[in-house]
Amino acid sequence: MPKASKKQQRKADDFKKVKLKVGKKKAPPTNATDTSFTAKSIVLAEQSITVDKSSELTNSRNLTLKDLLSQLRHYSTPIRKDAVAGLADLLARYPEIIRAELGPIIEGSVRLVVDNEPAVRRSLLKLYSGLLPELPPRDLAPFVPLVVIFACSGMTHILDDIRADAVRFLDLLSEVAPRSVSQFASKILPNFFSLLETNTPTSDGSRASINSRTTLLTLGNRLSIMRSCYNYLAVYTSPLTQTSDPLWFMAGPSSAPVATGTVSHVDINCSMSSLYFYPNDSAPFAMLNLFGETVGGHAGFGKDASSDEDQNDAAGGTADTHAEIRAQCKEALARLFPFLQATWVESATIFSQSQISSDQSLELCAFVLQILQTLWRTAYTGFIPVSETNLVGFLRRCMTHFPFGSNSVSDGEAEQALLSLNIRVSELAAMVQLGAAQSESTDFATLAEISKWSKRTVKFAQTAMGVKPKRQSVGTSSPQRVEQVAVGASLGHEGSAELVLVVWQLMHGLGQKEAEQLLLAVIHYAGSCQLASPSKALCVRFLSKIIDMQWSRSPSSGALDLAKLQLSDMVASWALGLPKLMWQLRDRNIAASTAAAETLRLISQRTRLLDTTASDTLQASLVTLFCVSVPGKGTVFGPFRQYPPALQRIVLEAVSYCPRRSERLSLAIRACLPEIASASSIGALVDEILA
Repeated sequence: MPKASKKQQRKADDFKKVKLKVGKKKAPPTNATDTSFTAKSIVLAEQSITVDKSSELTNSRNLTLKDLLSQLRHYSTPIRKDAVAGLADLLARYPEIIRAELGPIIEGSVRLVVDNEPAVRRSLLKLYSGLLPELPPRDLAPFVPLVVIFACSGMTHILDDIRADAVRFLDLLSEVAPRSVSQFASKILPNFFSLLETNTPTSDGSRASINSRTTLLTLGNRLSIMRSCYNYLAVYTSPLTQTSDPLWFMAGPSSAPVATGTVSHVDINCSMSSLYFYPNDSAPFAMLNLFGETVGGHAGFGKDASSDEDQNDAAGGTADTHAEIRAQCKEALARLFPFLQATWVESATIFSQSQISSDQSLELCAFVLQILQTLWRTAYTGFIPVSETNLVGFLRRCMTHFPFGSNSVSDGEAEQALLSLNIRVSELAAMVQLGAAQSESTDFATLAEISKWSKRTVKFAQTAMGVKPKRQSVGTSSPQRVEQVAVGASLGHEGSAELVLVVWQLMHGLGQKEAEQLLLAVIHYAGSCQLASPSKALCVRFLSKIIDMQWSRSPSSGALDLAKLQLSDMVASWALGLPKLMWQLRDRNIAASTAAAETLRLISQRTRLLDTTASDTLQASLVTLFCVSVPGKGTVFGPFRQYPPALQRIVLEAVSYCPRRSERLSLAIRACLPEIASASSIGALVDEILA
């Protein structure tokens, strides 16, 4: 129980008087009522549905462009996503505002490239995929740097899905504005290196190998990033690799593979036709100063020194640009090679399977070779030196399974992919063989290994073109005959163009025997191509250029020697079949007909490939191009009347160079006179033939 003293103390507290202190307010009484109050107001934002926007352009939700751009910065994910969809709806309704408001649209939406929500980024990618391809490049060019900045920021983001989506935005930009985006290689390529390379720099400047990047990339993300990397490298290297002529490697008199850094010849702007070089400039040989010309100009053409200086500056700028591209590609090859090789080793197990089908592993192998091919074509001119241990070692790995697809293949798509892989590996082997042929290396084991790889490549090239060599009898020196074999996958035009490049390189890197085998395979493939195929014209032009280089004594004709009797007879037999080919083609493949006519003109004008008997046989075949008399049917006209004037002239020129023109051929030409073009030059040529 509490003590009595404590009870008395509690009673005293109830009646204790509170003392007032100076400066302190008097406490309110305990029974006082608090009468203070506060007031709050509710403010309703203006509802867009109630605003009259009849004079403005709105989407289906009655939102203007200003409303949508403001919602793109909203903190709510659904509102940002709906704003992107509403912007797409508005632009679809009123496409005329795109060019007028392109700046605010791009500047207001580009920040969503690195948005944290995948749904928003995908909506923006869908919007850009429909918007950017419709814009002219000159309208899009000012905004490319801004999009590149955000794409590069996304490629270095900490989140994997943002990095993957940023790569997709860069893919789209490379497709719609390739020239503009290629200017930012110094910013974009290092981001690809950080995404793909498996090495990171250490404190002492060396590079330590880690697998963190490889493990972070899923198979799908790795494939997407490699595809984007290849697309961008193709755009960046296009000034050095892309050309409209599939026979670019045979374009000039010095088309043989040469070493990088050799002294270049004086570039004269001429076009080669028949025996002579026809100048395209007013004074193309002025730099030789044969007759006291001034290099700077030519009387009557308005050229002065300043224009020449501008051209020299432009040429120097182009040379500097090409040198920069080559340097960047060499760095890219060194930085990306560890990752590409690791990906190849991981995915190449598919070639050991009993059934090869089209899957992601095959796609990864394809992109590894596509990236490497783009880099070695740009970084090395003509050949790959044996000292390039990375590529030589990679070729050694490839040759373990080469040719790919020797096991059964389950579908046609896989067959085409394997054929492309084989052609690219063949090109790598051919370029390494060219480097070995010019190498002074004392590593004879490696050189012998490279030679074996090249011979395997020759066998693949023959098989791809539908032939295989027969074994020769002991002691014979005639060229090997070929027999037709079945080929599963069709080469196609692109495959044929890449394969003839491999053939050309192998002709320069190997000996006469292999060059003969490859030439006979090309002749067979030229005859087996479909009539309407572009590969028909390609093969005819390829053989025509080889004949031209042989008789012009060009050093770029390689190890092949058409002076040998057996080989010369086989080429002559092919040439005598060209009029029949032209008759079969008629006007269905003008490119192939033109190539065949130019070959006949070349043979008649510049070579001694055909003797007198063969020349008479050729004239008899040429008659069918004009007209022939068939018993019971009368006169049957050939395809000459259906040819365009340019092709008619080439055919008539080929006839004019034939010695001892037959009377039958002259009568056939005379019968086609009403159908011959009325150009004065063609008329003069006909008069000369019929004289």
